[in-house]
Amino acid sequence: MAIRQCPTCGASVEADDTVLSTACAFCDSPLVDSDHQGEPVDSVASFVVPRERAASLLKAYLASHRMAPESVRKAAETEALDAVLVPFYAYNAIADSQWSAQVGINWQRTETYTAYEDGKAVTKTRTVTETEWFPLSGTHRREWTDHLVSASKGLPEAEANELEPFDMGRARPFSPELTAGLIAEHPTIGHRQAQDVARNELAEREKRAIADNLLPGDKYQGLQNTTEVDVKGVRLVLLPVWIAAVKTSSGTLRLLVNGQTGEVVGKVPQSWTKVIILVAVALFLFI
Repeated sequence: MAIRQCPTCGASVEADDTVLSTACAFCDSPLVDSDHQGEPVDSVASFVVPRERAASLLKAYLASHRMAPESVRKAAETEALDAVLVPFYAYNAIADSQWSAQVGINWQRTETYTAYEDGKAVTKTRTVTETEWFPLSGTHRREWTDHLVSASKGLPEAEANELEPFDMGRARPFSPELTAGLIAEHPTIGHRQAQDVARNELAEREKRAIADNLLPGDKYQGLQNTTEVDVKGVRLVLLPVWIAAVKTSSGTLRLLVNGQTGEVVGKVPQSWTKVIILVAVALFLFI
């Protein structure tokens, strides 16, 4: 924990070391850790989706989960949402791939067969699709721009991928004013670890790009690629996420709303009480 002095009321406020900005608990003035010696933030993307709209989107999302506990449904309340600027690494890289696959070409043939109708044998024909397979290999090269990897231990990469995309065109060079009054995190995942994640993800994206753009024929199988990723640059960016944290009997549930697109992410648990009541009602009606 670190002590920061509020420039407005002079209070000494205790704040987590991982937090870049927060608000004074005494006068609600913004507190920005401009003296932090960690990685410098390059740019910040502001919120586009306002709090009320985020709460409405979250409410609609939870409405589709009728078996959710009532405590989880309350997460859609406006005051339950926190505006958080989450750190991401944005990578620019060139990926060079060598690939191989089996490409299938379909062709049709007519087949004669015997069927029985009303006890009598009837000769019929049908069209059968066959596939002829051919080996194919090649290379693929692509420049990737602003590939995002979460720099926050609080936002696992799998959840971050679901939350994407973000509009990086809205990102502006960092200044304390862009984070004032918001919760903003320092990165808690190192660049080296994140770079390994970026390389693995870009290799998978290369595989999808090869399948979508380079494989002729009607189908394919056994696609394999070996990809070398040359990282040309990286920026540390803060991206807007609405976060609702709800305490449940099995732990803390976190629901996320992309602060630019309104995309909602979160695994909603079931209330076993509701499930049991539903089953009991169904059995009663059946009996």
